[in-house]
Amino acid sequence: MILSCRPLEAATMPDWRVLEVENELRFRDANEAIEMASDERGHQAMEVYICECSDAGCTAPISLTRIEYEGIRAHGSWFAIATDHENPEIDHVLEENFRFSTIAKLPGHPARLAEYKNPRR
Repeated sequence: MILSCRPLEAATMPDWRVLEVENELRFRDANEAIEMASDERGHQAMEVYICECSDAGCTAPISLTRIEYEGIRAHGSWFAIATDHENPEIDHVLEENFRFSTIAKLPGHPARLAEYKNPRR
C-alpha cells in the first residue's frame, strides 16, 4: 500500500486568498466603526474611510458618501478600495471613479467567507 505524504506545514497553512480576504474583513470592520462614530457626531456629506483592499499594510484613505457606503455594505462580498488596489485573481471591479473602486470577491471560498463574516447579515 502506498501512502500519500503531504508536508505538515502545507496541510496547516491557510490559502493565500483566505489571508487576503481576512485583511479586507479587518478593514471593513474598521470602516464600520468609522461609520458608527460618524453617526454619533452627525453625518457629513462625505466621509473618509480606509481602503478595504487585501494589502495588510495599506491604509489609503478613500472618500465615500453615506449612500455610496451603504450601497456597498448591502452586499457581503463587496468592498470599497482605493482605485487600482484590486487583485484580479480574487476581485472583480464593479465600478470605479476618481475617489474609490467597488469590488466583488470572485466566486469561491473567499467570497463565501466575506458573506459569512458580513457584520450586517
